[in-house]
Amino acid sequence: MSRSILSAALVLAAMVWAGTVAAAYRAIRQFETTPGFAANAPASWPARSVVPRSEGEWSLVMLVHPHCSCSRASVQELAAILDETPSSVRPTVLVFRPGDAQAGWEQTEVYRSASRLPHARVLIDTDGREAERFGGFTSGQTLLYDDRGSLRFAGGVTSLRGHAGANRGRRDVIDIASSRSGQGSHPVFGCAISTPKERTMK
Repeated sequence: MSRSILSAALVLAAMVWAGTVAAAYRAIRQFETTPGFAANAPASWPARSVVPRSEGEWSLVMLVHPHCSCSRASVQELAAILDETPSSVRPTVLVFRPGDAQAGWEQTEVYRSASRLPHARVLIDTDGREAERFGGFTSGQTLLYDDRGSLRFAGGVTSLRGHAGANRGRRDVIDIASSRSGQGSHPVFGCAISTPKERTMK
């Protein structure tokens, strides 16, 4: 092989490699920045919910898929929220579990991290029944209801998929819960627990 042919082959290989890297980066970036389905959350606390709600408490509910890598960041953000909100805000983490899953299916690091949150209830949500009652579709969906059962915030608390750190969703929840006023929303970034189409087919 002549030197010119070898040089051309190396240049072509470098161009193919660069194009592959660029395409992979774009795909990853698109995945990170694409939100999941937003909740169709009820304006008032769902009467059929099995999540306990106490008089005088604000209720903070997060839906979590334990096998979603994005859920780690959502649980981290929930911990940051609880550090800055009044103790009268009661957190509940609803951990999705398929009804036909093997025993212990939900016992992931995401589940264990949620279980370590202060004052949090961690409840298994078999087949996403509670997620459906709260109108949620996506892991990381966070809902804040006030002491009268009125919805104050619905959305995610991360800036991107799998990215923990300061973001508007986290700030809104903290501000609303601390001031006892206002409403807010934010895109939710996470894996699907269900989809609107699946719900309509039930």
